[in-house]
Amino acid sequence: MLTDAGLLRLAYVANILILVPICWNMFFGSGVSNAFEGKVEESAGLRLLVGSLWLAILVGSVAGLFLPRFFAPIILIQIFYKSLWLLAFVLPLVMAGKSDQVPWGISTTFIAIVVSYPFLFWFSGVWRTA
Repeated sequence: MLTDAGLLRLAYVANILILVPICWNMFFGSGVSNAFEGKVEESAGLRLLVGSLWLAILVGSVAGLFLPRFFAPIILIQIFYKSLWLLAFVLPLVMAGKSDQVPWGISTTFIAIVVSYPFLFWFSGVWRTA
């Protein structure tokens, strides 16, 4: 059975595995066009903004392996911003019959995180003080 901290570590390990190649591409590779399958317009500003956010989550996730409860807010941030992106960007495209314009690779990853991370966060008992 996983400990409370172990549940959070699952999310941190998943973040690390997902974000190492993504961050590498953002700063040294094809950037936004690769991560978003060419369905979001590439720009240096967007690449730096998204790359910086994901690099911060990556660094926080590495630190979270050692201090899982302290870095738990990273999990909440991901749940909220990914949910918002899915609701504000992906859902309207799907509802308008334009699902071919959705970058499904990253969208599927976001859906998996939005569905699973709340359980990892909840059952980790982060909010308990004792």
